[in-house]
Amino acid sequence: MPLPDWSIGPADVDRRLHELDARRLNFDPAGVDGAGWHRDDYRQPLPAEQPGRPEPGGAWEIASRLSRSYAFADPTLVEAHYDAGEPLEGRNMLLILHAIGLRFYAGVRAGGVADEERQLDGRPVRVSAWEYRTLEGHVEAGQRNYEVRKWLDTGEVDFRTHAVSRPAAMSPVVQVGFRLLARHKQVEFGRRACTRMAFLTDAALRSGIREGDRTFDRRYLAVHLRDHHALLIALRELCARIGSSSPVDAERALARGIGQDAEADLRDLEVVLRTYGSAPSRARTAAVRAGERIGRLKSNGTLLRRSPMTSVVELEGCQLLLESVRALWAGLDHLGLGPADAAIRAQRAANHSAEADTLRLAALERAARPHVGDAGPISVTEIAAGE
Repeated sequence: MPLPDWSIGPADVDRRLHELDARRLNFDPAGVDGAGWHRDDYRQPLPAEQPGRPEPGGAWEIASRLSRSYAFADPTLVEAHYDAGEPLEGRNMLLILHAIGLRFYAGVRAGGVADEERQLDGRPVRVSAWEYRTLEGHVEAGQRNYEVRKWLDTGEVDFRTHAVSRPAAMSPVVQVGFRLLARHKQVEFGRRACTRMAFLTDAALRSGIREGDRTFDRRYLAVHLRDHHALLIALRELCARIGSSSPVDAERALARGIGQDAEADLRDLEVVLRTYGSAPSRARTAAVRAGERIGRLKSNGTLLRRSPMTSVVELEGCQLLLESVRALWAGLDHLGLGPADAAIRAQRAANHSAEADTLRLAALERAARPHVGDAGPISVTEIAAGE
């Protein structure tokens, strides 16, 4: 029995794609109603439209394009390579399946393309549909259907994928591996396809990019978001220190406000991370907390009392971290992938930074240009009074 085509790193994709022309299906489509087949069915609601025909540039139209370009597939699980100039009907697609650190190459052929109105359960629905079937050399045998539907009576839009599959006729080792690992990957693919379709459609609607053929690689975005989550923790910790130790009322008040916003940003960023199948990094969190505590040991010119330069250093730190917050939300707003108020959050961080800069300059003035006759660092009373 044959073994699957696999590699550890990138290999000749163009050659493998071209070779699919000569391959036949590795199963009989007429036999998928029998016993021994796994059946998976997933449905994902998408942003609704007004009742009636699909709206130009609306959720149904965008999701249909996302579906037909296979943009909803998570590239950490499956990469797709094909000639976009070919019609979807009959198009060969080379899928790269990622599992246990290896890349498995598998061919499928698209078909069943439809864009039509139907009656389902007595209701009118507009359906954009297609499917693909597995070719010789694939580790599994079967087909998967994709549909984007708009229910014309209510305006509801949804995405549905249905699969019928079983292990391909390969070596016993491969078949055992399929039962141990591939079923898990199949379920994970179906679930992620639905969640990705939802947020990609929503992102296209929010960002104004209506072509509907954009995707993203969550591997890199998740790293970016985890970095910013750690920086938000650093900001929250720094603001807690300023709020408890600064002798200046205005500095403590600003720190409390920034700290509250950072706490809310952390909660919402964790929601975004979960949406992309990720989570905060414990290592990054531990590192920034340790760094913040080590930073407290900096003397800033004195050993036994608070230096007037401490406020300058703390506020400069706030500004640097606030810029990272502004960049985070501005970037997600640009991509259309963050919360709906991402632009407002970015502007709020910029406003906080401007307030911190005003207080920083005042603190620098007090530290670097004390009143004539001062014998050293000015007292807490004088600082609080702004003298």
